[in-house]
Amino acid sequence: MPQVIFNDKWMVAAALTGRTGLSERQIKALRDGVWIEGIHYKRQSVTGGKTKRGLLWYNLSQINQLIEEL
Repeated sequence: MPQVIFNDKWMVAAALTGRTGLSERQIKALRDGVWIEGIHYKRQSVTGGKTKRGLLWYNLSQINQLIEEL
């Protein structure tokens, strides 16, 4: 059985909230504002195609880099 190593670069909203303290409302506001889709977050559909309703993944390292640059 292959070994799976979890990399916490990409995480779902619940993990992002746990790591940053941001609320769901704050995450949505940032997603609609300064965060760029494909860099700070991305959507993953079950089928792999483009979707507006897929699971949202957040890139914590890129979010931290943005905070440092502000």
